[in-house]
Amino acid sequence: MEDSKEFCPYCGANLQGDPIPKELQKHYGNATHFSRKIGISSLEKDRVIKWQCPDCKQEWEREE
Repeated sequence: MEDSKEFCPYCGANLQGDPIPKELQKHYGNATHFSRKIGISSLEKDRVIKWQCPDCKQEWEREE
């Protein structure tokens, strides 16, 4: 699988987290790395509706 590099749309921080151990990747949809972005959920929708950068604290809408 390709790497999961992702960047904050506000400050440009790299949101790619630590590597996921090879034996556990199947539990994460075969992703190679954890994500550093923070999910903000909605009680009404019971799912993540926005993301937040752990560095600059800015939020952006989740793409469907």
